[in-house]
Formats: sequence, C-alpha cells, structure tokens
Amino acid sequence: MKSDIFIQRVLSLAGILLLVVAGSGCSRDMQEQPSFQPQEAPRKHSPAGSVPIKSREILLSPAPMTAERIEQGAAIFKTNCSPCHGQNADGTGPVARYLVLPPFNLRSALTQGKTVSEIYTIVTNGRIVMPSFKGELSAEERWEAAYFVKSLGTGSPPDGKPPIRSQ
Repeated sequence: MKSDIFIQRVLSLAGILLLVVAGSGCSRDMQEQPSFQPQEAPRKHSPAGSVPIKSREILLSPAPMTAERIEQGAAIFKTNCSPCHGQNADGTGPVARYLVLPPFNLRSALTQGKTVSEIYTIVTNGRIVMPSFKGELSAEERWEAAYFVKSLGTGSPPDGKPPIRSQ
C-alpha cells in the first residue's frame, strides 16, 4: 500500500516535470513569424530584422540617368509596379480594381512635374496605400525605377485609354 502511494507520487511528479520541460521548450516562432500585410510589396530582398544585402541603403548622389538605367527601370517597373499601375503606367493594372484607392497615373502632368528625387522618395517610402520598396529593392533599383517613371513624360498611354487618377 505504501509502495502504491509512492509510485503514484513519483508518476505524478514525473508527469508535472514532463509538462514543465515540454512547455518551456516550445518556440513561439510560428505565432511571431513575419507575414505579408494587405497591399504590402513583395519581398525581393532581406526582410526587416535580418542581415540586409543592399535593400535598405540610401544613395545620396545616384548614378546619372542613362538609357541603360531607364531600360533596367522598365524591367523593375514591369515586375514590381505594373500589377497596380499597369503596363502603361496609367493606373489600370490588373489588381487596381481590388485596391482601396486606385493607383496613380504615372503619366500625368502632376506626376511628371515631380523631380526624379521626389519620385525616388515615393518609391522608397511609399505613399498613401502604396507600399515602401525600401526593403525590397536596392537603392540602385529604386533610382532606376524612378528614372523610368520620369522618362514616361506626359504623353497619353499607347493604348489610348484615359487615365484613372492623377497624383
């Protein structure tokens, strides 16, 4: 009888010890993992809190605007910007109708009246519902995207559709 009580206490103590050890060793990584938020840009480079490659640097004096940089900016625009702003940069991208606010027409006189530095700042920091690309694109890529947007001029879109919204 004494041995049964002793065994019962030992088993109870072992069960409590097992719960304490198992409970304290669990990681909260699954609950606290980084995740995408609505209208957040895709992560092309390192996420916040990791060792950044070049995605968070700022270039105070960028390389000059050249045809090659504009062409590279066009490729960056096609991948990162055209889903919202559209292939013609007129705010008619395939996801535009699902956004809270329609994307800006990047061909408008108001947008084109901005300096390349102002456009770079918008690409870097985001604006209204547009996400920041500071952690997704390198500083060079953000400048190339800004050069491309600036190169669009105020002409009408090639498909002749009217712009949705001006900045």
